[in-house]
Amino acid sequence: MDSDIVFISHGDIILDNIYDGDLNLIKQDGGGSNWNSLYNLASMGEVCYAIGSYGNDDEGSIAVNSLRNGGINVNYLICENISTDIMNIIIPNEREHGDNSIIHSWYSPITNKSTMHFSENLPTTLPIELENKDLFILLDKFEDVNFRFINNISNKKVCLDVGHVRFIEHFSKQYLTCFFKCANLIQLNTNVIDLLFERLCVNDVYEFFNLFNLDLLVITKGKKGASFIFKDKTSKVICIDKSPEVIATVIDSSGAGDAFFATLVKEYAYSDCIDDEFINTTFCIANKASRDVISQVGSRLLHNKNK
Repeated sequence: MDSDIVFISHGDIILDNIYDGDLNLIKQDGGGSNWNSLYNLASMGEVCYAIGSYGNDDEGSIAVNSLRNGGINVNYLICENISTDIMNIIIPNEREHGDNSIIHSWYSPITNKSTMHFSENLPTTLPIELENKDLFILLDKFEDVNFRFINNISNKKVCLDVGHVRFIEHFSKQYLTCFFKCANLIQLNTNVIDLLFERLCVNDVYEFFNLFNLDLLVITKGKKGASFIFKDKTSKVICIDKSPEVIATVIDSSGAGDAFFATLVKEYAYSDCIDDEFINTTFCIANKASRDVISQVGSRLLHNKNK
């Protein structure tokens, strides 16, 4: 492990409320794609910092303690006089339609009231102790406050996980272009490609890759695997498609993309170049991490106590 490499995520702390098909609350745990990815990196033994805010309620305490107990530095989280954001996950008792039957909602299934609001008062400065570190910033939301945070940091690689249409649909082409041009690595879920490409007026993954001059673009396709787009030694843009050899039994698919992203970012952080060997190794490890997390209830990898 390189002691100068630090992984950071920025945003609102989120709690997952997980219900069964009868709407019985069966689990509460920290959630949010960026926080899940950061937690997974900490479980791999990496140095991780959470920078953001949470509500002054029991839900906030549970979510923050989950990060703290996972080995993440939470000293730079601020507590606000608001309710903590909650993602509501409903896992049907009998799922005839597979993964797609799991519901993720910003509304409580009990009260039907919104449980997500997002703070505009997030801290936007970097802790002094991290100023000389090699920083890898993980983001899954692209609000102005996130933009200001990354623009205040010089020694960084920005890694974006674009997994939900709802986090990009209200932004203009100009704004998304400016934000994504800060990125070095982007992971896209196939669910967002049509809207994103239409919004940015691009025709395919190659045009998207070149528009933002990325080191690496990854398109995740669920059970169908992933596509890796990068430049070879001659600067030719290459696309390699990878398919999993083993398909896992799905208990809760909530954290599959987050586990994949965490592994992808770690391999990227410690690699000198992106080539066929990098792709093969990264996909193998990332795919296993995804299989592990979807075989349990909850969105995070089990902690490695022997790290």
